[in-house]
Amino acid sequence: MVLWHVFGKQNPSSTTYKTNPIEFAQLHDEYVKRNMIGMDNGIPVVKPEPGSDVVLMGQMWRWSPVLVLKKDEWYTLHISSKDLLHGFSLQPSNMNFQVYPDYDYVLKFKPTAAGENKIICNEYCGIGHHGMIGKIVVIEDDADMAKYGYDKMKAPAKTTATNTSEDISNWTEEQLASAGEMVYNLKGCNACHKTDGTSEIGPSFKGLYGSKIKVNEGKVVSEITVDDAYVASSILEPQKQIAVGFEKIPMTKIELNPNEMKQVTSYIKSLR
Repeated sequence: MVLWHVFGKQNPSSTTYKTNPIEFAQLHDEYVKRNMIGMDNGIPVVKPEPGSDVVLMGQMWRWSPVLVLKKDEWYTLHISSKDLLHGFSLQPSNMNFQVYPDYDYVLKFKPTAAGENKIICNEYCGIGHHGMIGKIVVIEDDADMAKYGYDKMKAPAKTTATNTSEDISNWTEEQLASAGEMVYNLKGCNACHKTDGTSEIGPSFKGLYGSKIKVNEGKVVSEITVDDAYVASSILEPQKQIAVGFEKIPMTKIELNPNEMKQVTSYIKSLR
């Protein structure tokens, strides 16, 4: 076992740095905004430069972003969890290790075979565990992008990502909703809240705004109308008013600045 620890090809890096979920989530968001080339089923796709640092975040219940890497080039991977313990299992390479929040795991690596690799969470993490599957796509050249449908991707407009100090008071509802869709995907809301009317893990956002729903607040059930205040409360204090039927499904607090809150609320409004 000692020799395997030193020479085993599956042995991950032992380099770690102290971080926290909020700090690493901010690192993830900024990294995605800089390197994003499009979306794959609601997950941002990035194509970093060879030799650069690569950020990968696990959260209930997805790995983000999808990574497009160049064969036979070195990268430095930073990986952490936004919420709880997840298992990182890279297939078919069969590399396995545990990913905890509060730690930035650093792994210097070089992909040596082109193709699609799946990232499986092999540590049970709740109701959406079975669907927590990410991707690392390794290409030999840009022509390979067509094999995965990535050749026609378009990076989002710059208006889809704003900071808290930017004045968006003159934005139209269409602009706000477009930016809100980016926030919805970037922050991982799509892991639980779908926009097609299905509610496997959390309530669907389709037709939600303006509707009347029953919520459980301290074991007292009441009926409310979904408005701006409820959207903000359910994001910032997710355990305060829980939609009836979803009481046993944990939702973590999502850190949004005022601009992002306004944008994602407009996006939910647009989903009639």
